Amino acid sequence: MDPLTQLGLLATIAATYSGFIAVFLAFTKEGRFELADGHFVQAMVLGTIGVIVMSLTPPVLSMMMAMPDMWQVVTVFAVVGGGPSVIYQAWQQSRLSKEESAKIPMGWHAPGWGLGFLALAAFIAAMFYPNIRPGLYVAGVTLMLATSIWCFIAVVFRRFF
Repeated sequence: MDPLTQLGLLATIAATYSGFIAVFLAFTKEGRFELADGHFVQAMVLGTIGVIVMSLTPPVLSMMMAMPDMWQVVTVFAVVGGGPSVIYQAWQQSRLSKEESAKIPMGWHAPGWGLGFLALAAFIAAMFYPNIRPGLYVAGVTLMLATSIWCFIAVVFRRFF
């Protein structure tokens, strides 16, 4: 399967997952979560939107530029966009009060941060390995989706099980 087809499948999964998140939010109390869960929900939503954008951009750009150039452009976009995203999520998490932070053991955060950093590492590696850049890019986008799914698991299993 070629990378553009895989990205199309990831966009489909992320869009479906985004719709599911919307329904999930609609059935919560007044559409709101506790602050302790809010940053997980925010990471879910931003993650799926990021996956959709990063999955649909390469096919569009491939119609306007040569494939090696397109992969380089989207990889730079992923690295440049990934840094502020990491900083923003860390800032959101650091703003929680001690009481709210105490509601969530660090074990729930570690997998999400680990997957997120692996995604960023895949994008950074793609900058230096042009021969396997498409594969590393697809791996990074896949890990972004996995991060979003982990955030959902963290909210649901902590709250409902």
